[in-house]
Amino acid sequence: MIRVKNLGLLVMLMALLFVAFDADLMAQKAKKKKTKKNKKEKVEEVMEMPKEEKPWATKENKNGCLMYGEDSVKAVQSISLYRSVFKQGKESYETCLADWKYVYENAPGLREQTFKDGEQIYKHFFEQATDDATKKKHFDKIIEIYDQRSICWGKSNFLTGKKGLAYAKYYPEEKEKIYDILGKAIDNGENETSYTVLKPYFQLLVKKYTTKEVTGEEVEEAFEKIRTICEHNIANNEEKKAKYQKVLDDLTPTYEKILDKEEKDGVSDCATAKEYYGGKFKENPNDPVTLAKYYRSLTKFRCTDDPVFLEVATKFNEQEPSAGKCKFIARSYKKKEDYAQAESFYNKAIDLETDNAKKAQIKMEVANMYAYKKNDKTTALKIAREITQLRPDWGEPWILIGNIYAGRASSCGGFDGRMAISAAIDQWYKAKRVDPASASKAQKSIDKYYGNLPEKKEVFQRNLSAGASYTVPCLGVTTTIRTK
Repeated sequence: MIRVKNLGLLVMLMALLFVAFDADLMAQKAKKKKTKKNKKEKVEEVMEMPKEEKPWATKENKNGCLMYGEDSVKAVQSISLYRSVFKQGKESYETCLADWKYVYENAPGLREQTFKDGEQIYKHFFEQATDDATKKKHFDKIIEIYDQRSICWGKSNFLTGKKGLAYAKYYPEEKEKIYDILGKAIDNGENETSYTVLKPYFQLLVKKYTTKEVTGEEVEEAFEKIRTICEHNIANNEEKKAKYQKVLDDLTPTYEKILDKEEKDGVSDCATAKEYYGGKFKENPNDPVTLAKYYRSLTKFRCTDDPVFLEVATKFNEQEPSAGKCKFIARSYKKKEDYAQAESFYNKAIDLETDNAKKAQIKMEVANMYAYKKNDKTTALKIAREITQLRPDWGEPWILIGNIYAGRASSCGGFDGRMAISAAIDQWYKAKRVDPASASKAQKSIDKYYGNLPEKKEVFQRNLSAGASYTVPCLGVTTTIRTK
């Protein structure tokens, strides 16, 4: 009986031990399972994208300008405050200035109206100022507003023209500056150039011609640009075609007089030019008077694609070498795809030219020829960088460098290819900063390629972060990591 009881007790003890062991085992399994789950949760937590405390602080508009700055609430409030006072009239401009400045300096990418209002404010201050120093300070602010509006909102061709005309109106003695600014408006605007820019630019050019600061060839080249712009708008711009026609009608007699091309010889087109001067040229190909008249006649009537032009221009250039004639000859050879001869004459033009800005323009033609005709991007890059030294305030070479970087993105491949786009954007932003007149052209390239930047997730997965530096191996340049 005692044995039975002992046996029952033994069985009970073993059962309790088993239950305790099983409970411990279950606890350990549960702990392991929980640990695995925690580890998994931890991994997933690490893989989450970091969240910005102030996502608005770096938010930019499509042109790369801050929309809110560090304090988004203050930016929006400042707009409301300055606008409510601004609308009360000119007498209130001084009162609203502090709030306007905050928006202009911290949130320039939020509203284009900020720049329009600023222009109006400072024009009023300029008109009210009684001393030259204060007037100049307010005028400089107006010019700054034009430049920053170009960078942040585009329309740089229109705004560059406004800059030049503002100088012409208020500081007409700044002839070189006016000439340079209006020239940029025409070069960058091309067929979209406002008719208001064309006449004052050509009038300045004529004055420079009379003082022998520019050559006849430069007058011919400039007039050809103006004529092309006018003819395009006469044919395509119904609203303003009469304005462009008037510009052309007003400038043509002056141009013809400069070339000494009054129609006393009965020459009125390419055919009559070749008929009248062609015979004289064959009789005496070295006669300087005949050469000069024949060359100018062929230029005037746009016969530069005619094979005889190259012959006459080359002969005339041998007698009277000039950068302008060398450029015309180089372009003729380029059209014939004789790039070796084209480069030879471009180089002669560069050697003959003494002005660095004009040298830069000629070298730009050579760089573009290498980039887009000869498909030699390495040489094009080298020349473009040389141009940035010759003319640091010109956006065109930086735009070309950016275009070449972007063109190499596909061969760089993968993430490096996307970083090549970021390197290109660096160059386009540089173009906008050094030369606001080129902002619209540079922005077109930015808009075209911005969607090819990497996504935030791809950058994070590589243990990198937006805003950090990254060296693009295929380009050998360092850029800022950007994401789309």
